[in-house]
Amino acid sequence: MNNGYFKYYKSSILISLLAILAIALYLAKDFWGLSISIVSIMTSLLFVIDKWLWNTRLFSWMFWVDDFSGRYEGWLEYEYRDENCQIKTGSLKHVKIVHQSGSKIIIFSFTIKPDGTASSMSESQGMYVEKTNGDKHFNLIYSYLNQGSQEQGFSPHYGTEIIKVIGSKENKVLSGRYFTERLPFSTKGKFTDLKWVSNNEQHDF
Repeated sequence: MNNGYFKYYKSSILISLLAILAIALYLAKDFWGLSISIVSIMTSLLFVIDKWLWNTRLFSWMFWVDDFSGRYEGWLEYEYRDENCQIKTGSLKHVKIVHQSGSKIIIFSFTIKPDGTASSMSESQGMYVEKTNGDKHFNLIYSYLNQGSQEQGFSPHYGTEIIKVIGSKENKVLSGRYFTERLPFSTKGKFTDLKWVSNNEQHDF
């Protein structure tokens, strides 16, 4: 169960829970003569847990990943070559918004330009989560698609980000690096001091 819908569940606990629940429902159905669908009840329960209850104290023990959801704000330090092949560097305020359920993690990212407006948005297209050595932190590794910006002359492009998550609850901090295939020259950089600021998952645009 390392892939697909149940990839973030603890497989042994999930199997045990489903087996116990199926037996309990079967016995209840047989004892009281209930006309119920065991499969439908189990499916509905898993849907509710996945959508709304996965990060509650009552059900979080079913998952081996932490709750990463929320809004993070910090800095992006970038490096790219301009049309004259000169290396340009700098830093911009950066925002990541993590949407998470029991079965899915999606990350939206954008930077704040010097004039205060938001850059084009990036959306993660795949997600691989692993625990670091010692199982104390998590790495999030994913590709993303950036919508591009006609105003700045940036075409849509793919990139890859490797993010480390340190801390828990309201003390989570993200750091890591990225690189892109943006034309005419690829770009790269790193994220620094991206701190969790709220549970707000609303986008700025």
